[in-house]
Amino acid sequence: MGPVTPRTHLVLGGGGAMGAFQAGALRALLDTGLAVDALHGTSVGAVNAAFLAAAPGPDRAARLTELWSDPAMGRVLRPGWPARARGLARSLRRGAGFLDDRPLRRLVADHVPAHDLGELAVPLSVTTTCLDCGAAARHRTGPVGDVLAASCALPGLFAPVRLPDGHLHVDGGIVDGVPVAGALADAGPDDRVLVLDCGLAPVTAVEGRCAAHPRAAGPLACGVPADPDRDPYVAPVEAGPGALDTVLQAFTVARTVANRAAVAGALADPRVQVLPHVADAWAAGLLDRLPTGPRDTGGARALLAAGREVTARWLSAGTELALR
Repeated sequence: MGPVTPRTHLVLGGGGAMGAFQAGALRALLDTGLAVDALHGTSVGAVNAAFLAAAPGPDRAARLTELWSDPAMGRVLRPGWPARARGLARSLRRGAGFLDDRPLRRLVADHVPAHDLGELAVPLSVTTTCLDCGAAARHRTGPVGDVLAASCALPGLFAPVRLPDGHLHVDGGIVDGVPVAGALADAGPDDRVLVLDCGLAPVTAVEGRCAAHPRAAGPLACGVPADPDRDPYVAPVEAGPGALDTVLQAFTVARTVANRAAVAGALADPRVQVLPHVADAWAAGLLDRLPTGPRDTGGARALLAAGREVTARWLSAGTELALR
């Protein structure tokens, strides 16, 4: 038996509208000719991963950035007031959500050419949270629309989705927003795991290296030169006058703390390489303004450009990434 060729795993974390930043980063990565052997995604990262898993390469990555540039993507992530009003009436019914997931399902149906996750060209693992058992669930097969809708079903906004296992599932980010541990469980000893955490409060921030870490210091932001004149990064937390905004704000804070603890051990694994975050792009001077929160869809083009540029700089800064 000959030597086993090392594989490349991409781990795409959730982050709502920050999925645009992730798409820009993917464009820079795949433009190098990087061969992707497996994808692992949660929430909006699962949507990006499913799009790529059909044919991961520069052309598909370019189409993903075009999708994020389309204002229609913003309406999927942040519906207008008429849709919210209809959702408020619908949410009074048992088991219903405040928002309708049909726009997301249409987006998936239009852009992911598969009915089942197992039909995609590259293996994809999608993380959800099993509402019945309170644990992360990883799906490699199952109806694409249902599984992705479940992975994005933020409690309080979208209704839980009953999957073929008979259980109700919601947003995977509740317990596993950046599924790096799942990727490591699948990875061989010589594989590499590239992590794209697009959260505004990244859970994969490394002390002394990443601008998003509470004890960030030094001239570098995840390997990218930082602008010394930039204000320190403070993660925006979406806030508003309504009760729902307060609930979402509290949920975001709690989820960040839980996820940071969950991934801490995995980040020390030598197979893992964490790519720059939104915070690092800010520290490098690549963003003129920060989004107000994970549902702020107004800066998609700027986030796309920042994700692509900061990743290109990371690639040219002497990282250990050996492309093939």
